[in-house]
Amino acid sequence: MNSERRDRRFHFQALLVFLFAFWLLAFHTGDASLWDIDEPNNAQSLKEMIAHHNFVVPTFNGHLRPDKPILNYWLMDVGVRLLGMNSWGLRMGSVALGALLVLYLMLSLRTFLGDRPALLTGLFTATALHSQIIFRAAVPDPLLIFFVTVSLLSWLHGYLQSEHRRAHYLIAYAAMGFGTLAKGPIAFLLPGLIITVFLLLRRDLPHLWREGRLALGVPLFLIITLPWYLAVGIATHWAWDLRFIDHQNIGRYTAAMQGHRGPPYYYLLTTFLGLLPWSVFLPQTLAEGWRSRRGMLFERPVQSFLWLWAGLWIAFFSLGATKLPNYVWEAYPPLLALLAWRFHGALSGDRPFGRAGLLASLALLAVVGLALVGLGAWLVPQDIPPLGSVAYLGFPYLLGALLALVFVQGRKLWGVIGSLGAAAVGLTLCLTLLAMPALDALKPSVTMGYLVRHLEGSRPYSLATWRWWEPSFLFYAGRGAMTCAQLDAPRAQIPRLLAQNPGPLFLVTPQQDLSTLRQELPRTLRIQELYTAYELYSRQNISLLRIHEEKTQP
Repeated sequence: MNSERRDRRFHFQALLVFLFAFWLLAFHTGDASLWDIDEPNNAQSLKEMIAHHNFVVPTFNGHLRPDKPILNYWLMDVGVRLLGMNSWGLRMGSVALGALLVLYLMLSLRTFLGDRPALLTGLFTATALHSQIIFRAAVPDPLLIFFVTVSLLSWLHGYLQSEHRRAHYLIAYAAMGFGTLAKGPIAFLLPGLIITVFLLLRRDLPHLWREGRLALGVPLFLIITLPWYLAVGIATHWAWDLRFIDHQNIGRYTAAMQGHRGPPYYYLLTTFLGLLPWSVFLPQTLAEGWRSRRGMLFERPVQSFLWLWAGLWIAFFSLGATKLPNYVWEAYPPLLALLAWRFHGALSGDRPFGRAGLLASLALLAVVGLALVGLGAWLVPQDIPPLGSVAYLGFPYLLGALLALVFVQGRKLWGVIGSLGAAAVGLTLCLTLLAMPALDALKPSVTMGYLVRHLEGSRPYSLATWRWWEPSFLFYAGRGAMTCAQLDAPRAQIPRLLAQNPGPLFLVTPQQDLSTLRQELPRTLRIQELYTAYELYSRQNISLLRIHEEKTQP
């Protein structure tokens, strides 16, 4: 096959994988309501920025919000302008970034690994379990994942290929800049650490200042990042910048926040789960990497760089106090590429899988499926009674593993890949068509918000909560930059709110506290219970009340 025909074939196949990834990530993504707490926090901040005509300073519920930089708000704003202020508009940017990541990995890795490993990397990335979560959410993580991946692979292109070195390095610096606008200094600190350690191990650190284009790259990075960081600093008298660095970066790393803690091996477990179903082949991939470790840095620099990238990223966050699964997503692209390279070796016959290893991997996936069936049938109904059984979530992995075992008997590795890919798609369909609608019914703040706005129309009203709080209530019930008061002394605070704000007060509180609230409030206030439903997050019934002053007869 001549090179031109081969190029056309590869690009056609890459396009198909890209379109498949976009379809899979977009499938029913906008049908589910926002998930507390991150999505409504981000969405409400955008609403307030739009209401204030201020796309520099993020606020939430009337207060400065130093949680995340600006780029995700700008991305969501584009989606909202195209599709409206709803789940589709808010999440579509993340969906697009997920599909673009798949496309970029295929195009970029082709140079290093070849056509088949590059295409397999795209397929594995599109169907990995955690992809179906992170790229369906209105959060800044997809931006960081995309730009970290671009920065590190572009740098590797520049390092290993002197042709167009300057262009590749400048793309890497620019990507670090945009990542810093999305999530903060981690977007250049960790990639910088990975690059530095890689060069040190290769005894080539001088390359950084001799050939690294720092004289062009650093100014480019600063041109991208400094204008907004300076603007938000000046607008808030540096309060945003200081709180962001101190609380959201140093504070999160040195102390566990919001109960997000875990043991040192936390990310080993979450990485295995996040990369399912493909992660069941990580042991074979790790074993091959260990056996060929001697001379790898100089003989196979690409594989060395990918291992170092994944290892340092996971190790860095394993040492941190606050732990969340999405913190190490940036380590997934190199791991998926290494998995694809391992499969390529097996498919070509150069490095075949051992039969025992294949059987063990598929047995492990079957065990995962059985565990999901058991937990879904027994634990979930106990913990969330209204949800009922979700045992069906385990069937895709269980059936996929069993089908793959059939192909193993016939030594058809492509059949194994197809079986696991079908299992991944099947799980996504189960989640989007069955689990998500059932879970949505247990998020009453959405219905409450629609009810409030339907009842009051354009008339004024105010919002409050007592002994309960989720930001989704403010997002769905509020208008623009409206705030929601979180009460601790309703007897004094509710009359004051009614006196300060025209119209009724809509209050959400646990149903079990209604009698206490009625006893505390003055008899001159009329309390209407509009809606009561079980709430997923607090595992209790919550009630929406409409409170207003009784009109006295003249």
